Amino acid sequence: MVLGKNLPENAPADVGAIAKVIRSYQEQGYEIMLGNPDCLLTRLLRDGRRVKASSAISLSDILVFQWIAGFAPWQRALVIGNSFGFSTLLVAGLCSGCYVDAIDAEIEGSENRLGSYLTTEIAKEHFPGVRLTIGFSPQDLPKACRFDAYDFVFIDGLHTNEQLMADFRGVCGRREKNSVVYLHDVGMAKMTAGWSKIKSQLLTGDDATFDLNFTSFGSAIVISGHPELKGFMRNCSRPIQERFYYFGARHIGFRSAFHMLLRTILYSGNLGRFLRWARFRTKKIGVY
Repeated sequence: MVLGKNLPENAPADVGAIAKVIRSYQEQGYEIMLGNPDCLLTRLLRDGRRVKASSAISLSDILVFQWIAGFAPWQRALVIGNSFGFSTLLVAGLCSGCYVDAIDAEIEGSENRLGSYLTTEIAKEHFPGVRLTIGFSPQDLPKACRFDAYDFVFIDGLHTNEQLMADFRGVCGRREKNSVVYLHDVGMAKMTAGWSKIKSQLLTGDDATFDLNFTSFGSAIVISGHPELKGFMRNCSRPIQERFYYFGARHIGFRSAFHMLLRTILYSGNLGRFLRWARFRTKKIGVY
């Protein structure tokens, strides 16, 4: 099915933007798979085969992007970690006419260069404000950044505590007074130590931090200015701590995966109903 061809005239702009991004990949002969209960990651397919590039944001991240665009639309955005371009192009689509600078090292996935090529080709046709630079963050940010300051920054680079801090340190001085920095995969990739150091060592002035424990991968954000967005996020954010970020993630380890499997059994089918009844009756089954 080709999305976006027959949207109603009164469809919200963000719906049209998402449809436009998905359709732009279809025009290139590729399919965007937005995820399913087995794997929430967004992946790129060609003729039913997964393209070997790193995966992209999930539907829960897309929802938060929509919230941010509603409260604090951006004019200049910076993306660290492009993969096959889905996040970059979505950032461009959600705020029409904005500029998006992206940087990617092309080291994750044997077909990552294909992802860079698709990003560039789609941007030429549909998102002229997008520019992709091949390089490493933070050392190559001066080459990648066309502007001195950005309203929105998305960090989705190498998933280590040290790199998370280095990426944030690299963009910290490139933020507008009113800005949002979105840090992906903090919980799932076990980068809470780096996130804690960012909160204790690298914040300035009006910065406020929020743990997005409801997102599929435990993302986090830093908001400067934007009091309405801060108030909204205060009402829906809780600490990331240790969460079981979706069954099937290789990052979460056997114990967490086994726990999630037990939860799946508990809340599915006749066996699950029996186990819930038994737990209610005895209070001795330790699966919750």
